[in-house]
Amino acid sequence: MLKIKEVKKIKKPIIEFNERKYIFSIKSLVLFVIGAPLSAWLVYLFFDMEINYWLHEIVVKQTVYFLNLFFDIGATAEYNPVGKYHWDFIIPGKDNISFETFCTGVQAIVIFVGVIIFTPHSQDSNTKSDIVWRKTKALIISSVIFYVVNIIRMLIQIELYNIGYEWDDIHFSISAASSFIAAIIVLLMHKWIPEFIISIIYVGTLISEPVKQGRKKKVKEIVKSTNKVELSLMRKVLRMDKKMYIKKIIEWSKEYGYTIEGDYLIVPDEEISNFVELLMQDKPFAKKKT
Repeated sequence: MLKIKEVKKIKKPIIEFNERKYIFSIKSLVLFVIGAPLSAWLVYLFFDMEINYWLHEIVVKQTVYFLNLFFDIGATAEYNPVGKYHWDFIIPGKDNISFETFCTGVQAIVIFVGVIIFTPHSQDSNTKSDIVWRKTKALIISSVIFYVVNIIRMLIQIELYNIGYEWDDIHFSISAASSFIAAIIVLLMHKWIPEFIISIIYVGTLISEPVKQGRKKKVKEIVKSTNKVELSLMRKVLRMDKKMYIKKIIEWSKEYGYTIEGDYLIVPDEEISNFVELLMQDKPFAKKKT
């Protein structure tokens, strides 16, 4: 398992996206992984406390208002302080529908609030200059979208229930279908806070970097002792797709005097030191031979 101390020794990668540079500290990445889910869970528990049932009342009454406005079904909201939750939907001729914290949609909101708040800031001053504004915009818009979609979800479910569908048949299916909005929020977040996706990629890069360096050293030692290296191993080191790799390896062979024999790349004695130098670059073979 890769240890934190080992990660800290790795040269920090720089990811460039839309003319901005993204460099993250290990501390901010760890805080993101731990803080986002933990904060979401704690905030949800806070809203699940009886002291915050004012949110239940607001959502129930708004839903009832729109049910009667659009469908005229005579729905009412009833306060019934028995058991854990206290609000019910009353639909004429139907069994009451109990309302709980999960029905407010707050669980989806707090998840994204946690993600947005704890998404790490780039250490590049230009990139992070407007991060607070971008996060604030993402927080407000994503919360509003989730809230509105949740109201629409309940309107659809209750109206279908009113016209004869079984509650169990529509409750979970429509709730699950409405979760597609999370994908839209992720796309919006990538527009406003690309740090979210990039930080995940960044973690993968940090974890894979020791493996990459290990392969480079292996190729270095093999070439020094045998003047050749397996083409498949070289491809793993360079992390290229097959088509691009074949194109590049042919170009390099012509430029540096390498030859390809079967499954091996053959490096002439006089080119070994230069081969090793090019291989050990941050971007292998990016610099031309001088």
